[in-house]
Amino acid sequence: MYPNPYMKPSILATLKGINWQGLLDGTQKTLGVINQAIPVFYELKPMINNAKTLLNIVGAVNDNSTSEPEKETTKVTTPSPKNSPIFYI
Repeated sequence: MYPNPYMKPSILATLKGINWQGLLDGTQKTLGVINQAIPVFYELKPMINNAKTLLNIVGAVNDNSTSEPEKETTKVTTPSPKNSPIFYI
């Protein structure tokens, strides 16, 4: 016979139906994976940040539109007067 759909199962019956060993095994495996993943994350985080910075630097080097053009400099020399003394050191 089918159980009455309007009757709620008791809490005790629900607790007896839980496979505690399977639940604890699954929880232990999950915590083991998390304990291994957290140190890996902390080791990789600086490398990921450096890669982002490196990409920004490469983008800035390749971007010629933002750099100012080089200015031509001319060297101005003034002639020295002929009456000045010459010092030998």
